[in-house]
Amino acid sequence: MTKYIIYIVFVLVGTNGFAQEDENIGTEVINVVKPYTPSVSDAFKVKEVPAVNDSTELTKKNVEYKIESVPVASTFTPAKGKAANVEKQAPKKLYNNYASLAVGNYLNVLGEFYATLPVNNTDNFTVGLNHHSTQGEIDGVQLDDKFYDTDLSLVYAKRDKGLSYQIEGGFKHQLYNWYGTSYELTDAQRADIDASHTYMTGLLGGHVEVDDSFFKGGDISYRRFWDDYNAAENNIVLMPEFEINVADKLVNIKGVLDYVGGEFDQSSAVLKYSYLKTGVQPSLELLRDDLTLNLGAQFVFGLDAENSESDFFIYPKVAASYRLLGDRVIAIGGLNGDLQQNSYYSFAQENKYIAPLIGVAPTDRQYEAYLGVKGKLSGKVNYTLKGAYGAEKNKYMFVMNAVNDVNVATENYQKANSFGVVYDDVSTFRTEFQLKAQVNKNYSIGLDVAYSSFNTDELDKVYNIPQLEASLFGDFKFNDKWFAGLNFFYIGERNARLQSNVVGLASKEITLKGFFDANVNVGYHVSNRFTAFIKANNVASQEYQRWLSYPTQQIQVLGGLQYKFDF
Repeated sequence: MTKYIIYIVFVLVGTNGFAQEDENIGTEVINVVKPYTPSVSDAFKVKEVPAVNDSTELTKKNVEYKIESVPVASTFTPAKGKAANVEKQAPKKLYNNYASLAVGNYLNVLGEFYATLPVNNTDNFTVGLNHHSTQGEIDGVQLDDKFYDTDLSLVYAKRDKGLSYQIEGGFKHQLYNWYGTSYELTDAQRADIDASHTYMTGLLGGHVEVDDSFFKGGDISYRRFWDDYNAAENNIVLMPEFEINVADKLVNIKGVLDYVGGEFDQSSAVLKYSYLKTGVQPSLELLRDDLTLNLGAQFVFGLDAENSESDFFIYPKVAASYRLLGDRVIAIGGLNGDLQQNSYYSFAQENKYIAPLIGVAPTDRQYEAYLGVKGKLSGKVNYTLKGAYGAEKNKYMFVMNAVNDVNVATENYQKANSFGVVYDDVSTFRTEFQLKAQVNKNYSIGLDVAYSSFNTDELDKVYNIPQLEASLFGDFKFNDKWFAGLNFFYIGERNARLQSNVVGLASKEITLKGFFDANVNVGYHVSNRFTAFIKANNVASQEYQRWLSYPTQQIQVLGGLQYKFDF
C-alpha cells in the first residue's frame, strides 16, 4: 500500500515540475457530489420468550353450570287485541250558493245573493247581488236622507291546463241625497229642493293567466260611470304581465295603459278632462339566505289631452326584507312611487255627497320611503311596525262648496251642501302598527293603529283627512252553532271649511270631532242550511259627522236569515 502511495506522489510532483515551470495558472475548487441513497436496516424479531420466576402459580378452576327447570302454574289468559272504536262523523255538507236578507230600524235593508252554476268540469258561471238601503230618518235632518246601493256582478270563468281566464260584467245603481244643511230652511225652501243624486256604473272586464310562456297574463277592463246630472266618464285599463330570462335571472315586466276621460255638463259650466297613463315596470327578485330584495322601477308617460300637456316620470319600486332573528324579527324597507289616476267614479265612492261639477286630475305620488320590522311574537301572534315618509304633488282633498241662499241658487246641489275637490302638494310622515293574534282556528283578533303628520304647500292645512286612525277587529267561533264578530274603529279629528254666501251665516274653519264606532254581529246555525244572525252598528249610539253638516244614524240593529243551497 505504501508503494502505491509513493508512486502517486511521485507522478504528481513530476507532472507539476516538468509541465509547468514558473507559470502561475491559479487555483480551482472541485466539488465532488455523491447522491445520498438511504437504506432501511433489517428488523430482527425477538425469538426468545423471557422466563418468569414466580413463587406463586395460579391455576384456573373449572366451573360447572347446571339449570333446573321448575314448572310454575299460571291462571292469566291474555285477551285478544282489537282496534279501538273511533266515533265516525258525517262530513259537513258544503254548499256553493247562499242568499241572505236582514231588516232593521231606520228601515235598513241588507240583502245578498251568490250562486255558482257549473257549466262543465272546467267552466262555471257566477252571479252576485248585493243591496243596502235605508229610509234615513236621522234626527235633526231637514231634507230626505234615504239611500240605495245595489251591485250586480256576472262572472264566467274557465280553468284549464296551460290557460285560465274569466270574463266579468257588472252594473251598479246608487242613490244618495245632499241632505246636509248649514242653516234652518223654511217649509217652502225644503219643498223646492230635490236633494237626490243618482250614480250608475257599467263594467266589462277580463283576466287571463298563461302557463309555460313568457306572457304570464293580465287584466283588461272598461268602466262607464254616469249620473242624473249629465256627467259621464269612461275608464279603460290594460295591464299585461311578462316574465323573461336574463342571465339566468327571471325578470318580471308589468305594463299599464290607463285612460280616464269625462265631461260635466251643467248650465253654469262645462268641464272636460282626458288623461292617459302608459308605463312599464321591470323588476327582479334576489334571494340570498335571509335577505329578500326586489329591485324595480316604473317608467310612466302621462298625457293631459285636453290641455295638450305631457310629462315623463320615473318611480322607484324597491322592497327588501332581512331575517334578523328568523321569523321573530324581520327588518323591512322600501321605496315606492306612482302616478295615481283619479276619477269622478273614485271620488264618488269615497264621498257620496260630491257635486256633479268638480275638477279631476291625477296625483303624482313622487315617493314614499318606509322602514320597519315585522315578525312573530309567538307562533300565533304576528306584528308589523313601520314608519314612512312620502311626498305627493297634486294631492286631492274634499272641501264643502260654498253655501248659497236657497232662493237664489239654481241647481239642487247648490241649494244644499255638496262637496268639491281641491289639490295641493303635501308631504306626509306616517307610523303604523299592526297586531294579529290567531289564538286557534276558532278565535282571531287584530289591532291596527296609524298616525299621520302633514305638511302642505299652499293650503294652511289638510281637509277631511284624520291624523289618527285605529281599528280593533275579531272573529269568534264558540262551538258548532254559535259565532260572533266585532269591528271597533276610531277616526280622529279632521279639519273642515265652511264657506258661505248666505247673510247671517259666517264663513269659518271648523274642527270635526273624532268619533268611535262599534259594530258587532252574532250568528246561530239553526241547521246546515239556515243561519240566523243579528248585526248592530254604532252600538255606542254616538252622534257624529263623518262629513261636515252630514250627521249619521245612531245605533242600527238588523236581524236576518241566511239560506245555503245547491242547484
